[in-house]
Amino acid sequence: MLKPDNSGRLEILVVDDDKVVTLLHKSSLKSSRIEHSPVLCYNGKEALDYLRKHDKPGKHFLVLLDLNMPVLDGWKVLKRLKKEPMQAQVFVVVVTSSINHQDAVKAQKFEHVIHFCRKPLTVACTLKIKNLEPLRKFFFQNVEENQKK
Repeated sequence: MLKPDNSGRLEILVVDDDKVVTLLHKSSLKSSRIEHSPVLCYNGKEALDYLRKHDKPGKHFLVLLDLNMPVLDGWKVLKRLKKEPMQAQVFVVVVTSSINHQDAVKAQKFEHVIHFCRKPLTVACTLKIKNLEPLRKFFFQNVEENQKK
């Protein structure tokens, strides 16, 4: 797991066992002007361990989650998140190579899942994520504050 130097109110986790894919996702985030440097986790266990360790009041996480991984897959991560007493608010975007429509339907049944994207993460999908209601405040807060001045 690679940990960035990010102490903001929102941390982004890229959870995928393919290191090339994590680099592609990181590049898409940067191209979308997302300044948050992501934490890279290579399986679901690493991601859950990170969330538990860094959970605190007022903290939020955006988790870009692959479904098919060794050690602990994305489905098990979603099931365990339901049982976690985390104080943090966790928003999950499933990013998968699955072309099975039922995976998208199943993923939406988990309360933490706010969106579903196909791999690789594109700039278009990243821009849509930035505009999702629970996340807008993290990406557009400074713009809104400047407009009020």
